Amino acid sequence: MATYAIITLIMLNPKRILVTKFRAMGDTILLTAALKELHRNFPNAQIHVAVPDPWIWLLEGFPGVTKLLPITWHNDRAARTKAATRLAFQLRKESYDVVCGFHSSPAAAMVALSTGAKVRAIHFHSFKAKNMYSTVEIPGKGTMKPVVQRDLDTIRGLGIRVDDHVLPEIYLKSEERALAREEFRAWGMKRPVLGIALGASRATKIWPLHRFAEVAQKWVSEKNGSVLVITGPGEERLTEDFFKSIPNTPEFRALIQVMPSCNVRVLASRISQLNALVGNDSGPRHLATALGVPTVTMFGPEHPLEWHPYPEDRHPRLFIEPLPCRKNQEPGSPPWCGLQECIVEAHQCMTRIGAAEVFESVSRVYETYGKDIGI
Repeated sequence: MATYAIITLIMLNPKRILVTKFRAMGDTILLTAALKELHRNFPNAQIHVAVPDPWIWLLEGFPGVTKLLPITWHNDRAARTKAATRLAFQLRKESYDVVCGFHSSPAAAMVALSTGAKVRAIHFHSFKAKNMYSTVEIPGKGTMKPVVQRDLDTIRGLGIRVDDHVLPEIYLKSEERALAREEFRAWGMKRPVLGIALGASRATKIWPLHRFAEVAQKWVSEKNGSVLVITGPGEERLTEDFFKSIPNTPEFRALIQVMPSCNVRVLASRISQLNALVGNDSGPRHLATALGVPTVTMFGPEHPLEWHPYPEDRHPRLFIEPLPCRKNQEPGSPPWCGLQECIVEAHQCMTRIGAAEVFESVSRVYETYGKDIGI
């Protein structure tokens, strides 16, 4: 108890806080919920954030964040260790009072330790593994929960009160949104505009592309609107296969368009102008939710518990359960499958989600929440 009392005294007025999370786009977006609570509790502190480039630029203009530290996080262990050592040397010069390490790996935890900060809230990647180098006890360890709540646990360890219902948010300038509206007009996009995000981190998380095509065609025909197809680098093949199921007629080819490649800030501004978005569990659908765009998400091999912390009236998710083929989870975790390719079970976790069901869901959220976007 005495240790935590000392920590509380230190924490009364931290001048400089470092936040680290060396993960993917979706993880960076989910982090913003905890960033909001850090700023609310410590409004006078400078908050520096180190996350991978290019995702870090989504945090431009975020309240309380005074410095962005873009990093390159390598897959190769030797390169990662070398980069982590350089980063630790750079960060030590900043004299941080507090470091919050979210979803840390051993290398990320070492970076936090090397800063020399006396107060370190480090939440390890594995929900059962020890929180390495943390000077505070992180509550909720060993309990599977939404990633937003795991991130909030990291700062709960600092002894501060948080809003349990806080959600991720991305801040755009009005001129960024206005530029995206002008782009939509220049492309001939017809309201309402549905975004369709085809990609995911692995093939088994991708809903069948011909089903996406069915939803796109129904949107154009029944909503009298247009569709913007969203893919990332290396996903060109998805776009090609998607268009194999779209009739090659002037009507559909004019109103179902592929979004030009862009950086993440422009991606955010364009997504902000969609009237709704349909996608797999991926970065673009997290971005849409953080920008107030209603979404429909299809989950397949992975349970939505961790990755869908959103209100389901505005952001419904479709998930087939129970399926005995999801059997890679650890004891105490929800059903999970780690396959990169599904042959024996015919990818039924995704193929059993029908296009009519998805279209009904996206129509409902559009009518309820998305009609006024872009006007």
